[in-house]
Amino acid sequence: MAETGSTHYRFERLHIDSPDGQRHYRLDIGIPRNPPPASGYPVMYLLDGNNVMAELHEGWLGELDAGTPPLLVMIGYDIDGTYDGEQRTRDYTGATSEAFLQVLESRIKPEVQARYSVDLGRQTLWGHSFGGLFVLYALLQQPHAFQTWIAASASLWYQPTTFDNGMSLKAFPAGTAPTVRLVKGEREGKPPIAQFDGGSPERRREMSAVPRDANRLLAEHLATLPGTEASYQEFNGRNHGQMFGTALHLGLRRAAGLPEQP
Repeated sequence: MAETGSTHYRFERLHIDSPDGQRHYRLDIGIPRNPPPASGYPVMYLLDGNNVMAELHEGWLGELDAGTPPLLVMIGYDIDGTYDGEQRTRDYTGATSEAFLQVLESRIKPEVQARYSVDLGRQTLWGHSFGGLFVLYALLQQPHAFQTWIAASASLWYQPTTFDNGMSLKAFPAGTAPTVRLVKGEREGKPPIAQFDGGSPERRREMSAVPRDANRLLAEHLATLPGTEASYQEFNGRNHGQMFGTALHLGLRRAAGLPEQP
């Protein structure tokens, strides 16, 4: 899309490093051709930005003109392909995800806010798979950072503490009223944990204990918290990979203030 162009968006590219200089991020920024509202553009931060750029459709971007087209911040890596498994596992999961959250909050968002007119009251974080897991982790860690959180096919089985912490949460801090959207495909399931070679037997037991319908259960629990709007939807016939595009389309529309389905 950045190469072929769009009649609805123009694209710029930025590079951001972590404070220690060891991690390098490529930001593809989609700027609506419509001028920003007086309050600034809604802004949507998208994980797995390389793949988002590959999946964007001109038709989807055109639909956004019916609402308030958001500024798109696609956070990826400086690689030729769409995925870097090692880097995204480091950033989106485990103890090291805290470092990425700090880069997002202290480096990426300030740079975007300094360069573009954005509405700080309409910020969305979107992610799929491990990215969806990170969205939920970030929600629990810093619920004030965004107003809308979209977690697609979140790999809650991989990080049981995120599911457990979410299910034990009694309330978000005063002054936060998050909107949380969890979506998943009907044909998705947990991998064979017994064959998982990424940890100890205890870790495999913890992963196995995460319910198959963890995304639904978490959404239902979050919906009971004061001031929180949370929902879950399962899409018929979709598998894990197919949910990337499905969730991207609905996320773009939601960020623009439109109904999720055209």
